Amino acid sequence: MRTVFRDARGNAESVVTPIDSCYDVVAPENVSFQFRVAGPFLRTFAWLLDIAVIVAWFLFSTTLLGLFLNYLRDELYLLNEILWQSLFGLFFMLNLMFCLWFWNALFEAFWRGRTLGKAVLGLRTLSVSGRPISVGQAFLRNILRTADCMLGPFLVLIMGSNDRMARLGDLAAGTIVVNERLQKNATPAVVFRETNIVTIESHIPSDFMVSERIHKALSLYIARRLDISPPRRYEIASAFAGALARKANFPYRVDPDAFLCALWQRVNGEADKGRPTFR
Repeated sequence: MRTVFRDARGNAESVVTPIDSCYDVVAPENVSFQFRVAGPFLRTFAWLLDIAVIVAWFLFSTTLLGLFLNYLRDELYLLNEILWQSLFGLFFMLNLMFCLWFWNALFEAFWRGRTLGKAVLGLRTLSVSGRPISVGQAFLRNILRTADCMLGPFLVLIMGSNDRMARLGDLAAGTIVVNERLQKNATPAVVFRETNIVTIESHIPSDFMVSERIHKALSLYIARRLDISPPRRYEIASAFAGALARKANFPYRVDPDAFLCALWQRVNGEADKGRPTFR
């Protein structure tokens, strides 16, 4: 896989990264989101959990309706045998259709891409752009699940033939199933190599930690800084960099914009080494 980075001057540089189960999405703001794709076996376990819950609901709701209709027929004499069978048969078919086609779709549409099984295993369905799926995408991918099941073992071959482990429903709906427990934080796709930024970065203590809220603010600033004029950039960075520089016991006064760039690069560099960066 070849990933393109841009430095602070906008110069492009391509870097070869290893092929694995990661799926990269670069937003228009030049922010790179890296998702860990969920494989077929983990998704199968989530699907089996959903099936168990659906079967339990189907048996419970069908039994409850049968008892209610029996009460109307035997105790209140409001139903005859033919009407009882007609009502029970209608509910049975509607309930079966709901469980097969709409149960998971409703969960994914209104629970941010999760079903009960996905929530237990830390999975989530997203659009290929990295955004939450729409109602239409949720229903389309679940309606096509029947076609996926008809493929049997060939479905695994289809999922293995694309970089996002997508089944037919995902390919048609433009969705991807990710493992949130292994997902990395969103980071701007830039690398700073200016001398002053590299020098400042070298003076920031390697054990300096920031809160997750500050890291998100840094990432947002880095992603949009090239669209901000230098005077406005200096004004924004000054209010933010001063407190962070004092907290890091930085030895001298520096350009606030360069300091924020260096701090962001140091924090993400330590994260890539597996060291804690958030507190």
